Amino acid sequence: MKRIPVHIITGFLGSGKTTFLNHFIRERLPERIFVIENECGTINVDGALIVDSVEKVVELTAGCLCCSLADDLFSILKEVSKRIDEYDRMVIETTGIADPSSIIQAFLDNTTVEKFFKLEQVICLVDAQQIESWLKETEEALRQIALTDVLLINKIDTISPSDLKRVKYMLEGVNPHAVIYSGKQGIFPIDDILKTGTTKPISVEKITHTHKNFSKDTKGESNNHKITSFAISFPHPLDLNHLQIDLNRIVRLYRNQVYRVKGFIAIPNYPNRVILQSARSIFIVTDGTPWESLDHREGKLVFIGRGLKRETFKKMFNRHIYNL
Repeated sequence: MKRIPVHIITGFLGSGKTTFLNHFIRERLPERIFVIENECGTINVDGALIVDSVEKVVELTAGCLCCSLADDLFSILKEVSKRIDEYDRMVIETTGIADPSSIIQAFLDNTTVEKFFKLEQVICLVDAQQIESWLKETEEALRQIALTDVLLINKIDTISPSDLKRVKYMLEGVNPHAVIYSGKQGIFPIDDILKTGTTKPISVEKITHTHKNFSKDTKGESNNHKITSFAISFPHPLDLNHLQIDLNRIVRLYRNQVYRVKGFIAIPNYPNRVILQSARSIFIVTDGTPWESLDHREGKLVFIGRGLKRETFKKMFNRHIYNL
């Protein structure tokens, strides 16, 4: 059955989301793109700025799509699923003050939605000149960056090369596994961006190999935001049935601290990697690629959050090492 690829565009106020959305639409012509445009206000100005070549635009202005408009989102998805052959792609642009985790969860944790839609990636735009002040002042900007697969540093013509280098380092401190591109006027390489992914096995496995550790003890900008990022390796298979209990405990007890968990593990008597990733209040388990060798199956998970202690999570997971 056909599934419509979905892309979530997020980013704080004034980062250039709608400008990038228009570039995205033009680059993907002649695709028929369904756009959901969200703005917190009774008048959606951004909706009027989207190029005419888009197939359809639905504007939601009564509140934030990430909270009060969740039911409206499901209603829209239900209607689109009835006309699935009329569209090739869906793009959701969130309001600038949104935490996109609930939207991510809607696409990963609802079997009816998954039947018709496939979340491809979360894309976050940042204003090169304003991002440092955003991160100091707002929790939403931190969560937007931590939850994304692709970070687009926009308006780089407003800062110096040395400042751009510092901004990149700062963003890596918040989200070490995101792919970062720099650009101006909302122009970025769409084809390259579409190769990344939220749930694609290759994409998830790649980030664990390229992970950089940042913690609240790291010197530099990442320390200012008290972001912790670390990876834990598992040289032996884990008992997924028992591990589920602790996964639920993580999203319940550490909901306000854990921004993102992403990676893969080995489980007994199974030839493929098992991908684990968190989205708001749930853990999602999906099938990954086959192990190259059944004798050497090392799993790895990347954790991003506030004030997380690596040893706490390491002990929690190591309790579930499978013993023959």
